Amino acid sequence: MTTTADGLAAAGAPGLPPRDGAPAGRTATKGAKGGKGGAAGEEPKKSKKKLVIILVVVVLLVGFVGKSKFLKPHFKPGQAVPLGVIDTLDQLTVNLSDGHMAQATIALQLTTVANTKKITTDIPRFEDAAISVLGAQTYPGLLAPGGRDAVKAAILQRCQQITGVVDGAAQQIVAVYFTGFVLQ
Repeated sequence: MTTTADGLAAAGAPGLPPRDGAPAGRTATKGAKGGKGGAAGEEPKKSKKKLVIILVVVVLLVGFVGKSKFLKPHFKPGQAVPLGVIDTLDQLTVNLSDGHMAQATIALQLTTVANTKKITTDIPRFEDAAISVLGAQTYPGLLAPGGRDAVKAAILQRCQQITGVVDGAAQQIVAVYFTGFVLQ
């Protein structure tokens, strides 16, 4: 039993004198260097908490950056979509329905969410839509106030039918411009 008493004394059991010669108020676990005693058990907990907090912050930052770089915004119907590039069609020469001729250069205002590769491959379809709309017009109808605006609106509607919507309800083409227009 003496070994048990020696073992308890070494561990700082109450009522027994410490074995290493330290004063009675100190235990052997504190040591002679003035260690932290009970705080030594708390230090791993604090470092684990810090590690968890750091990991959470890093994951949140990576998620936020990834969301802003890789995910496109979704737009609701009627919500304004930022404007993108303008794509110009070739100059078109069209016979009007009354025998006159129109020569037009048309530009399409794209949005930032537009699929420019798909739109580039659809240019012949846009030109066909513009020729169809212009070919149905008459010389006096295009000279009348608002005649060209009505044609632009009809071309825009046909182009929007070709491209459809992306990212929720965002149109890819939002305006049609005549950059050149001649009637004969």
